[in-house]
Amino acid sequence: MRSLIANFPGKLAPDEQPNFVGTRPAWLARVPRWVILAVISGFVFLLSVWSTVLNNPAHDLEMWWQLGAGLVGSLALLGMRRFPVTVALAATVTHLATPFYMGGFVAQYALGAYGRKRWQIWGTAAVSIVASRSFLREVATFSNIGNFATLVVMMSLLNLFPLVVGLYMAGRRARLAHWVERAERAEREQALIAERTRAEERARIAREMHDSIAHQVSLVVVHAGALELLAERDPAKAAQAAATIQDVGRGALNELRQMIGVLRSDPSDQRPEPPQPTLQDVEALVSASSDAGLAAELRIDGDRRRLPDHVERAAYRVIQEALTNVHKHAGGSHASVALSYRPENLEISVRNSRPAEGFQRSLPSGGQGLIGLAERVQLAGGDIDSGPLPDGGFRVTATLPAS
Repeated sequence: MRSLIANFPGKLAPDEQPNFVGTRPAWLARVPRWVILAVISGFVFLLSVWSTVLNNPAHDLEMWWQLGAGLVGSLALLGMRRFPVTVALAATVTHLATPFYMGGFVAQYALGAYGRKRWQIWGTAAVSIVASRSFLREVATFSNIGNFATLVVMMSLLNLFPLVVGLYMAGRRARLAHWVERAERAEREQALIAERTRAEERARIAREMHDSIAHQVSLVVVHAGALELLAERDPAKAAQAAATIQDVGRGALNELRQMIGVLRSDPSDQRPEPPQPTLQDVEALVSASSDAGLAAELRIDGDRRRLPDHVERAAYRVIQEALTNVHKHAGGSHASVALSYRPENLEISVRNSRPAEGFQRSLPSGGQGLIGLAERVQLAGGDIDSGPLPDGGFRVTATLPAS
């Protein structure tokens, strides 16, 4: 990628980077543009001087005029990248002034390589052919059509060869620019996909931690409150509550350890993730809430069957979060959990009555539980609804596809 960008020609932008870059070796791409242009201009001028002196042994005034014209034409080559049409016309005029000027081929190449519009390129090339010394001399001394046609063909081939080479290089640079743009776009898309994947994974882990750990910690707090009340009045029940706290706390620690292990695992590790709870565990979930002092009952209607894993997990988390909210916000109430297996979907309903008189909420609420549930249910292709009941209770209902 860096190699492509280092050789990017910058043809499409006038204010391009200060290096003379293009489809050239990397070492040449690092050379400043003005140095390359100066070398080309100087080399053309030296060739023009050599040809002029060689063909003017008398060193008369005409030779010095031709040398001056060659110098002006060579200096004009410094602008061949910015003004290729102007430089090509200047080379034609210079060649009219001195036949020993050697910059015509360079100007024709620059016209094809850096010209912007096709009609300007081919129009300027035609003017260069028509305005050349040989063409004008043949027109002035026209003898027969055969000689004239031969001259036109030869001059066209001679002038158009560097032009075609320049057009080829321009096309090559355009393809290079296209490849660079595609590579950069692919990198940006890959970065966006990776970032979105990380965000989705963070959201998934946050939901899992909230749904599982928060539920079990809520049970621990509820049992701890009961333990405080029963410590002196009923030691047997207090011991049972302490044992429940121990079991629930151990389960929360195990789940937390599993999630931390997933976060710290090597991305190349192909070991499967720990098994997620399903509706096969819903009886234990409701029973744990009952053990925590919540009057909860479970009712299952329809033909109970195994559903897709993502549907089972979503249904389990809906029930878990709803029961957690009952513990937090409606202590002393009665909760009912209903699962209805339909041919096309699964209906879930969790309802609770109003909290007991004198209940004071002691557990904090982040306000993210129902939001996370809505996201989870929507990802599973279902709908969820929640709201208060007329008797002061609360309901959470969800519908998930059965396939």
